[in-house]
Amino acid sequence: MVLTFALDTSKPMTVVTQFLTHDGSDTGDLSEIRRFYVQAGKVVPNSVATLLGPGAGNSITDDLCSKQKSKFGDLNDFAAKGGLQEMGAAMDRGMVLVLSLWDDTDVSMLWLDSAYPTKESPQKPGVLRGPCPGGERSTSAYLRAESPDAHVAFSNVKFGAINSTFSATGGRRMASAYV
Repeated sequence: MVLTFALDTSKPMTVVTQFLTHDGSDTGDLSEIRRFYVQAGKVVPNSVATLLGPGAGNSITDDLCSKQKSKFGDLNDFAAKGGLQEMGAAMDRGMVLVLSLWDDTDVSMLWLDSAYPTKESPQKPGVLRGPCPGGERSTSAYLRAESPDAHVAFSNVKFGAINSTFSATGGRRMASAYV
């Protein structure tokens, strides 16, 4: 089976993360975190959380987090700590952006793109997290030996008003919607 993807990770792309407030102002309460990608002038939206049912969306909202915790049977500690509103307040106090390329020698990053936890059935909601098979070929030791020149470059990091930090061909831009 050949998988096809909307993005080619061997080529440059722009990762756009938007922090949206309930009223569209810089001082409003954080209500949504939206991510999308731009490659060769084409805007590629984040994938939709279809497992969570209709209308779950493709951006982080308090509602999406609540649906995910409920679906997977997890404690909603995020809501208990104030959700996006409190995260926005923490951001107002100041944060530092940290970017890195790393791997995980404890569980081979299965939590990101394979079946994890490994003792749970992949059919259980939330366990199958991606198409990677796991096993020896997913271990850090194997990947480091097979791809010793793996690298990433972070460049042109920008901060600005919504839709001001990227461009797309054909005039298509991600619209910002506020409720």
